[in-house]
Amino acid sequence: MKKVNQRRNFLKQSGLIGAASLVGLPAMAFSGNANRKSLPYVNFTRDGLDFSTEDYAKRLVEITKAKWIAIDSYSNGGVVAELEKKMANALGKEAAVYMPTGTMANHVAIRKLAGDKPRVLVQAESHIYNDSGDTAQVLSNLNLVPINPGNTQFTLEDVKEQANRVDNGRVKTGIGVISIESPVRRKNNEVFDYAEMKNISAYAKENGIGMHLDGARLFNVPAHTGKTVKEYAELFDTVYISIYKDFNAASGAILAGSTEFCKDLYHTRRMFGGSQPNAWPFAAVANEYIDSFPADYQKSLEKAEELFNSLNAGYKLKKIDNGSNVMKLHVLNADPRETQLALLEKNIKLNNPTKDFKGFYFKINPSILRVELKQLVKYFTEATK
Repeated sequence: MKKVNQRRNFLKQSGLIGAASLVGLPAMAFSGNANRKSLPYVNFTRDGLDFSTEDYAKRLVEITKAKWIAIDSYSNGGVVAELEKKMANALGKEAAVYMPTGTMANHVAIRKLAGDKPRVLVQAESHIYNDSGDTAQVLSNLNLVPINPGNTQFTLEDVKEQANRVDNGRVKTGIGVISIESPVRRKNNEVFDYAEMKNISAYAKENGIGMHLDGARLFNVPAHTGKTVKEYAELFDTVYISIYKDFNAASGAILAGSTEFCKDLYHTRRMFGGSQPNAWPFAAVANEYIDSFPADYQKSLEKAEELFNSLNAGYKLKKIDNGSNVMKLHVLNADPRETQLALLEKNIKLNNPTKDFKGFYFKINPSILRVELKQLVKYFTEATK
């Protein structure tokens, strides 16, 4: 009980919580940890490094001191253009356009691909359907048709069923776009099956239907499936990638496609209020991590697995079927809340305990590389005592 009270006092003194808030610690609250300056910060809650405002500012200073950064003008040119070119090359696409958010990137993509066929097939659990404020419906009069509720996948047969429904309706409308999110955030970053994706893509091309990939976290996927980002991207006319998640920018996204598709797309971006006067602080940071992320993520994945293989008792790490960087961390012989607080004292941040099982949803990212394996084993072992 003494150790529990010490942990609670630590949190109060850090200014993170009040006496009444221990039951529901917000996951984001830990970023301001007062202990952060003396210990390396490791988070198992985000896709990227989760920079504090101070750390982000320092990183920008380091980048601008190391080399000349060309400033953009309303998100055009300069280092933003460098980012667009780098991401287009990484995806095997002809061109790319910076967008301020993934919400706008997805919307602009399906809006243009749909043309005069406003029906868009989407996963019922997708971000564009659930978490974008009906932006495509309200602003572009698109009709999003949700498929297979509760699941990451849908099949070619599901698509054909929707096509048959359209063909046999009293008023023929046509399917303009098939949009696939992979990994799917609402399904703990489960990955859409590649073979099924390939079948759907072939059908879409045969029938003049546009294909869009919401690949916000696509660069996590190759380490789990063996398929490259180019192999995924080639199945789609357009691809959205977040630069905020894996690549540590404070905000921003990339929408990639053909030269013809991306031509003058900045006008649409500006029409929707998305041409930021200066996007260089986002692009400059993202540019620093794109090339190194695949190798760093592979090392992070291997280290996480090695960590929990080294812990003979106390924890069990379980992979999610068709999963990517989210796993289930079971706490076997301790209270998950107290384990969370004990690790926080070592500047290791976990999500709040889940109600789904005794433990945490555990997100792997390169911040795990900041601490030696031996030290992580020690911290996690002590946290269950």
